[in-house]
Amino acid sequence: MSAPAAPPPAPPEDAPHHPPAPVPVTPTHADLLRVFAGVAMVGIGGGLPAHMRRAVLGRAWMTELDFAESYTLAQLTPGPNAVNLAAMIGARLRGWPGALWAVVGVLTPGLIAMLAVTVVTLGLPGGLPAPLQSALRGAACAALAVMLTAALPVLRVVGGLRGGWPLALATFAGIGLLRLDLLPVLAVVVGAGLILHRPRPQEQP
Repeated sequence: MSAPAAPPPAPPEDAPHHPPAPVPVTPTHADLLRVFAGVAMVGIGGGLPAHMRRAVLGRAWMTELDFAESYTLAQLTPGPNAVNLAAMIGARLRGWPGALWAVVGVLTPGLIAMLAVTVVTLGLPGGLPAPLQSALRGAACAALAVMLTAALPVLRVVGGLRGGWPLALATFAGIGLLRLDLLPVLAVVVGAGLILHRPRPQEQP
């Protein structure tokens, strides 16, 4: 009869402790509809991407890198960025049905609200009252801060990429400062990014 196997040695007390990586959670279609509808209801001031980030990361549906990739694609594709982002997140999590439910969820609250506001304001002479117009202009500062919050994960990813900051600054200079056309600038910068990050022999599996 063989002796029982000795238990594995315990790690030393001073060994670094690495917490286990969170297990990805796959939402149901109902989860996507409910969460994205809730995001749309609180996404006041153009901050839908920031609220989406908080929602999907808080539920362990995606990682920061996954969200940054989806956010980047949403910015580079035609159409409203928030709707694009909802579609890409839904597709990444549950395929095309997930994209459909996420888009329905993110569009429905805004559609209902805009229809209600339109019905009310149609009967007001001169449009919105002056105090409300002034308040909306003041809220633009908060809206800007919310939009910048959504870009934080992308900025973290840019810092770790080969040539990330030069490409980002070149894009800002071309579009924001020189007022060049968007498509030519993106074509040049995206092409440069693809060249810089092309697979290299030592990086291939």
